[in-house]
Parts: sequence; structure tokens; C-alpha cells
Amino acid sequence: MNWDDIRFVLAAAHTGSLLAAAKRLGVDHSTVGRRIDSAEEALGVQLFTRTRRGVVPTPQGARLLASMRQVEATVHGVQRDARAQQASLAGTVRVTSPETLGAHYLASRLAHFQTQHTGLVIELIPSGEVFDLVRQEAEVGVRTFRSDHEGLVVRKLATIRYGLYAAPAYLARHPASSPPDLTQHHLLSIPPSTNEVEQRWLARIAPGVSPAFVSPVSSALREAARSGAGIAILPCYLGDADPSLRRIPMPHPPSETVWMTVHRDLRQMPRVRAVLDFLIETTRADAPLFGG
Repeated sequence: MNWDDIRFVLAAAHTGSLLAAAKRLGVDHSTVGRRIDSAEEALGVQLFTRTRRGVVPTPQGARLLASMRQVEATVHGVQRDARAQQASLAGTVRVTSPETLGAHYLASRLAHFQTQHTGLVIELIPSGEVFDLVRQEAEVGVRTFRSDHEGLVVRKLATIRYGLYAAPAYLARHPASSPPDLTQHHLLSIPPSTNEVEQRWLARIAPGVSPAFVSPVSSALREAARSGAGIAILPCYLGDADPSLRRIPMPHPPSETVWMTVHRDLRQMPRVRAVLDFLIETTRADAPLFGG
């Protein structure tokens, strides 16, 4: 058996389709199909049933998936051990983060950090997608949730506070100074269905108020507020840094914790350690920015 076929089988099982597996692995979907066929032929077992909606593991395939995951975990462990022994500060470190935090806070700071280490390549991936650090889809994760996987090491980086922001011209036409006033305003926020800290706070201070404009990306909400479209719920590091916006004081503003996550086998690799130490140092210095 070609052991590398296991990657393709597991990706298809995880995503439920050849197209999604191909996107995850960075190959053409026909390649995924061929590699699955190769695995099935070598094992003498049909691993998947093909449907219009994707692929579904057969009973025989489902039983084999657990063993395949153990093989994959062992291979990744060997790779991490080898990488951890590399003494050079040169090489690539992939950092994942939420989209707005990555684009508007981490990007400039990590880029400046990289200029001080010319052999280092920083690959920043600001995205709503959660990348698997165990499977080495990235080395460092900056997240707004705490991972509980036993192979990952987690450290608190910062506490992000949120607030309400609007353009001065909008507030001149529509003053706002207390929660009851919000019923008379156009609110700009993330989708209500997300149940994030901002939405729970809004539900407490202004029950029944619905946003007039929604976007999952805070930077889009900021642009809408700058245009005078209404009042946006923004992280303070984004809203306070914009001179064209004014923060509206409201009681008990919400906050959330940002966590730095890394696999325990990689945390002492020199280039990864350098990025971790930098993130700790810079977020500690910027605590007032995050806290508003």
C-alpha cells in the first residue's frame, strides 16, 4: 500500500466530499479520487460510497479510519520531532488568526518582526477557518477559544474589549448616550445567529433591538460606520484607532480572551519559539489598546 494514500482517504472522510478534500490538500479533485481508488485496491475494501452530495464511509471503511488516523498521527509526530531539532531560526512559521485581528493588528507587527530576522518567513493566515495544528496545517494559532487537545499548549495573550462606535456626523443627527436610545438607531453588527459576546451584550442592554446591517467581518462594520450608516459594535483596538469614529459609552462593555496555541512538540523549535515570544511581548505591551 502507498501510505501517502491515507492522507487522501482521511481528508475525504473529514470533509465529506472529493472537492472539499482536494481544496484542503491543495490538489485537483480527480487526484483525490485516484488516490482513494488506489487505497481501496491495495486494501481490497471499498472505503466510501459515492453519492450526489459527496462520499460516505462504508461500514468496512469506517472501521479502518481509526487505524488510519493512528498512522497519520504517528507520521505527524515523526515530522514534528524532526522539525523541533532544527536549530536554525530560518524557515517558515505559519500563524493563523481571526480575520480582523490578523489583518488589522498582527499583519503589520509580524511583518516588522520578520524584517529583523531575514531568514525567517512569516505566513499569516487571517481567516474564520480553524486550522488543525496537530496535523501541521499551521504552527501557531491565535484564537478566541481555548483548545483542549492534549497535544496543544495554550497561553492567554490578551483580553479584547468591545464598544459602540459611530461617525461624529451621524451622532450629531442622532445622539445616543444610553441603552434605551439604541432602539432609535441603525445598528451595525455581526449576524445575530452567531451568539458571540457582542450579540449577547446587545441582547442584555437593549432587548429586542435588531441590527440594520450585518457582516461577520468587523472591518466591514467599521467601514459602514465611517460612512455614517449607523452605530457599529467593534473591538476597541479597531474602533479606537480610527480617528473618524467616536466611541459611545455604554454600561458593562463585553470582552473576550485571545489565546495563543502551539503543539507541544514545536514550541521550543527556535523559529517557532521566536514568534511565540514576540507575540507574548507585543500583546502585553498593547494591553491598553485591546482594553480600550
